[in-house]
Amino acid sequence: MRLLPLAAILALAACSSAPPSAAPSAEEGVKASIFGMYSAFKDRSLEAVAPFMTEGSTGYDAKTSELLVGRKAVLDHFGAILQTHTVGSKWESKMQDLKIEASGDMAVATYKISTTEGGNHALAAVTHVFRKVGDRWLAVHLHRSWNVAK
Repeated sequence: MRLLPLAAILALAACSSAPPSAAPSAEEGVKASIFGMYSAFKDRSLEAVAPFMTEGSTGYDAKTSELLVGRKAVLDHFGAILQTHTVGSKWESKMQDLKIEASGDMAVATYKISTTEGGNHALAAVTHVFRKVGDRWLAVHLHRSWNVAK
């Protein structure tokens, strides 16, 4: 395999018709999806969470050790979680240590999320897998482990 000299690569890049900042980076796209999902969930709107997921999304139910298969199953699980939250109670979530690794049309985000609601406190370690579909990053899998060490 023959490698192009740096000058040739720079010349080809300069000929590109698309501006370098035209499309959001994978990291920006994944962040937008994560924050969009959390915002919709906090607003108790499962219909608004759905567009951030693929039809075949999967998730892990940490309480039952069950793999949830399909967007509807994951959304039903989210709905059950929402049923445990008292309507009108103060609810805060804080994300920390967000890391995103992307390769091609796939990305993995890992982070911790601390949640406080109605005097209850929890800390979860989260692994979230995304696939780029068109110009959006959609969730294909979500795994949470609750009450991890800080």
